[in-house]
Amino acid sequence: MATSHFFHLLLIFFLLQIIFSHSQQLSASQSQTLLRLQQILEYPPLLSSWTRHASFCNLPYSPSLSLSCSSAGQIIRLSILGDGHQAALSSNFSSDSLFTTLSRLSSLSSLSLVSLGIWGPLPSKIKRLSSLKELNLSSNHFNGTVPDLKSMAFLSTLDLGGNFLGPEFPSLANHIETLILRNNFFRAELAMEDLVSLDRLQKLDLSSNQFTGPIPPLLFSFSTVQFLDLSNNKLQGALPTNLSCGTDLKFVDISRNLLVGSLPSCIHSNSSNLVVFNSWNCFSSVDPRYQHPNSYCTKKPLAAMIPVANGNNGSKNNLSLVLGILGGIIGGGLLIGLLLFLFLRRVKQDGEGMQILDKKINGNNSIHLPKGTPADARHMSQGVIIERLGVTPYRIFTIEELDEATNGFDSSSLISEGPQGQSFKGCLQDGSTVLVRTLKLKQKYSSQTLLQYIDVFSKLRHRHLVSILGHCISISEGNANSQAFLFLVFENISNGTLRSHLTEWRKCEMLKWPQRVRAVIGVARGLQFLHTVTVPGLVGNRVNIENILLDETLTSKISNYRLPVLPKNKNKKVDCESPFDFGENGDFCSLQSSESGEKEDILQLGLILLEVITGKSLGTQREFDALKVQLQKSLNESADKLGTVVDPTIRNTFAHESLRRAAEICVNCVSKDAKDRPSIDDVLWNLQYCVQIQDGWASNENLSTQS
Repeated sequence: MATSHFFHLLLIFFLLQIIFSHSQQLSASQSQTLLRLQQILEYPPLLSSWTRHASFCNLPYSPSLSLSCSSAGQIIRLSILGDGHQAALSSNFSSDSLFTTLSRLSSLSSLSLVSLGIWGPLPSKIKRLSSLKELNLSSNHFNGTVPDLKSMAFLSTLDLGGNFLGPEFPSLANHIETLILRNNFFRAELAMEDLVSLDRLQKLDLSSNQFTGPIPPLLFSFSTVQFLDLSNNKLQGALPTNLSCGTDLKFVDISRNLLVGSLPSCIHSNSSNLVVFNSWNCFSSVDPRYQHPNSYCTKKPLAAMIPVANGNNGSKNNLSLVLGILGGIIGGGLLIGLLLFLFLRRVKQDGEGMQILDKKINGNNSIHLPKGTPADARHMSQGVIIERLGVTPYRIFTIEELDEATNGFDSSSLISEGPQGQSFKGCLQDGSTVLVRTLKLKQKYSSQTLLQYIDVFSKLRHRHLVSILGHCISISEGNANSQAFLFLVFENISNGTLRSHLTEWRKCEMLKWPQRVRAVIGVARGLQFLHTVTVPGLVGNRVNIENILLDETLTSKISNYRLPVLPKNKNKKVDCESPFDFGENGDFCSLQSSESGEKEDILQLGLILLEVITGKSLGTQREFDALKVQLQKSLNESADKLGTVVDPTIRNTFAHESLRRAAEICVNCVSKDAKDRPSIDDVLWNLQYCVQIQDGWASNENLSTQS
């Protein structure tokens, strides 16, 4: 009897083993789907364990890669978190193929594909993943409009941060609890109809976009909302004084917008239950030291000055306005076409192109050269191209405009002077300030060469550059020979340098760790653009921390970068054909090899990062060497040791892993051997990963300390 009972137990044990083993086996179709996914993502190293013979459901867990299976042999959870080492995926990648493959994982309830270099539009096929509850596609290069996601009824967490999506607010189902859209290109108004259905919302992060219009009061009053970050947008108007806040609200950041009036009592100040950030708006009821003047938030663009009639005539006036604008565009296009035709005919008549400019007109004569064709940007990454969106369009200025802006190029407007020309500060009629740089043209030069230079100059517009806004060519006639000048008009950034924001705390806003990393990311993106905007790229840009300017939104911009140099032909890599006359001291035609110039830029970026981390200015080579050794040693020792090297003003504001990763990047960038320095893409991806770690740490800190 006892023996029979034993055999029964043994049989049950084996049956349970078979059932358990079966529950951990992935179906063949699901395994093939994972291998196809590995191929589409171009075999990232963190998926090296995915082979034909792998037991996917029993792979060891890691923070960067995890996978869960159901008892039916279906994948229900997939998380792949890149660490920033992989560059952007190649031009062969297709986001459509990616989501076609993912749609075969029909039981998937949680999907995270973070920092993997994925680019392209977010296809509507994503809706085929109808079982998804959590979706994280942050820190990639997705662009374009977010498809309608209302049919994804179970989706409760959506993180699309750190992409290039926009401009409209996405359409979502009402089960959303966490929505993160930070650091994208959303620029629409926050409409009530987009938000009213999100009554289960707990966390909303719309920071670092371009949302406009008033803030819907409904956002504050949701009974479930805990975390609300609307910072660094263009939100306008006043909040209602009787604003009602939800009882669970624990964190609010509305800083760096265009808000006016008084703060409502429920978010007027911090308390034991609520953290509020409201700096750099135009609020009248808070410390004015951390607010802009009211005029900053109420100034209107020129288009907003057009009067709008009331009553029934409104539609007629709107129609007239539209027709007038269309007529102006068409007329302007015809005029530009005519000028282009006449100019090209004249260039053709010039034969080889060497000429003396026509001297028929006395005095000052502005010559408007037509803008060249757009650059062939196929060699540029998707992210670099998108960073150019939203930058002020290039235009041609008249000499009268620049003369008025600079007060006749008066000496009081002179900012700097050197072998390569003078720079003047000016104020245009619309109130914007600019810098005007004068480049003297040779007595004899090729019009075709000048056109080529202007074509390249017109492409130097990027969010993280002090961009060239336009140009003007003018001939001044004297009694003897005429003299021609090219005037380049740059945007003017007057909010101080990156160094001043690190050291001059009495004059500038001190930057905490997240702001510092984002500033360096901006520099890296600017360099990435310079390295790819032309072929060959603009390298050896002599970047230093004093040349990094911050605008009102603390966006970093590279100034004094290298202007392009065009070789005479493809075979001559040293000599160049320049229309500019810089005299004997103007070394405009010095060319640098692409590889050595890129590595020099990486070194300079590393020096900037070193000062950002330590807060110490690098005066001599000896000081640099000592600081580098100190940072290197701290990386090999304890976390507390690394904390002693950093700038004291940022202590307790950083995640240790974020700081450690940044310090490792810094040490690699300043490596003595140029071959050991990383590429600009590697630097950028690692810095973005630092931000990802920091943001996760900050969100947990803000919520946990208030719970």
